[in-house]
Amino acid sequence: MKKVVLTIVCVFLFFATTTAQENETFKDDTVKLLKITSQGVFEQVIDQMSAMVSEEKKTEFKVEASKTLDGVIENISTIYMEEFTHDEIKDLLAFYATPTGKKMAEKTMVLTQKSMAAGQAWGMELQGVVAKFAN
Repeated sequence: MKKVVLTIVCVFLFFATTTAQENETFKDDTVKLLKITSQGVFEQVIDQMSAMVSEEKKTEFKVEASKTLDGVIENISTIYMEEFTHDEIKDLLAFYATPTGKKMAEKTMVLTQKSMAAGQAWGMELQGVVAKFAN
């Protein structure tokens, strides 16, 4: 009986350790993906926000603001882990390792800005359509 209990405990510990290691790898891969896809965007946001800071304090502001990036990436990685499997994250990492994936990561901010402008223009157009039918 002791051997059975000991075997069960050993198997449980093995699976618990393996699962923890797999979760850590999943987390590491997700953080890596976010650094590829989002860090440049976050850095551009910091640069844009630095316009609100005096020239004398800009460098100090950017250093301190950059220290917040790991925290936001960590928080967002949890969201990604809820929405994607580890295999899907691996697939995304493989894509972003390609020339097209690298270009996509580089163009994310430009695409976002242009898409927002197109969405705003469409929203204004749609308001005109609503006004036409609201009366």
